[in-house]
Amino acid sequence: MEQYGLVISEHCYLRQAPGISAEKNDSGIEDEIFSGWAVRMFPETQENGWIKVETHYGYDGFVSLECLRALDQEELRERQDKKQFLRIGIGEADLLQIPKVQGLPLELLLKNAIVELLGREEEKGWSRVRTASGQEGYVHTEYLRERKDDDGYFFRGKDYFRAHVQEMEITDEDALRENLVSSAMAFLGTQYRWGGKSSQGIDCSGLVFTSYMENGVLIYRDAKLVEEYPVDAIEVSELKKGDLIFFPGHVALYIGKDHFIHSTAYASTPYVTINSLNPADADYREDLHHQIEGCGSLFPTVPDGCRD
Repeated sequence: MEQYGLVISEHCYLRQAPGISAEKNDSGIEDEIFSGWAVRMFPETQENGWIKVETHYGYDGFVSLECLRALDQEELRERQDKKQFLRIGIGEADLLQIPKVQGLPLELLLKNAIVELLGREEEKGWSRVRTASGQEGYVHTEYLRERKDDDGYFFRGKDYFRAHVQEMEITDEDALRENLVSSAMAFLGTQYRWGGKSSQGIDCSGLVFTSYMENGVLIYRDAKLVEEYPVDAIEVSELKKGDLIFFPGHVALYIGKDHFIHSTAYASTPYVTINSLNPADADYREDLHHQIEGCGSLFPTVPDGCRD
């Protein structure tokens, strides 16, 4: 029988292999997951307090057991209720002891952490919530957003990723493209952090993954196209807002008018920034322009690859 876990810490990093300690990056950071996120656990892999897990978007790695609590399938299904389980929609939010700004902070919730709604105080603008760690307190109602993605992969397998996009019945492609750009732009200026996906630090594929996830679409977490996921190759000339541009070991999100947003470790801009593919622009990145390996879109028009 499959076993699941729930992240109860502020966040935890997925590692390539079991680590010596949670404080040392001795096993390579691959990804970052947040409070309230569910994972599939593989008990036979436990080693020195670490366990291999798989995320709800099909990415795997090792995490410290201290980050998790057991989660049965019944509770996992209950957590798919999008009216009861909401995500944090701003960079960071304090869980406060009382519904006042003077309240004692009990827990820090990072963007896209998932909390359980217990009640609202509409007039005062507060919501009472329970975090995955079991802590109850208050957050500003304005900080809460509907979760657009879900844990369907755990129930349906990798066929789910493409099927879910079809089930979304996207009726306004332009609006979705604009929303993808808006989600990415919210991270503008965030420092580059290898394996990161938060306002504290984010990498290139973390930026595009999160931008899509916030809009209900789960794409592959690394900088490449993978068949099971709902992004297909297009030509450079067909790029539209929200499409992806792939470089060697790097990915960016196209925002229109020859420009793209990306998280880069480039010496002069080691953060989420905007650059151009147009040599006439001051923010032109010639090195990247000449290294384009491919492009991808949720709305492909060319099925046989990306050609510049």
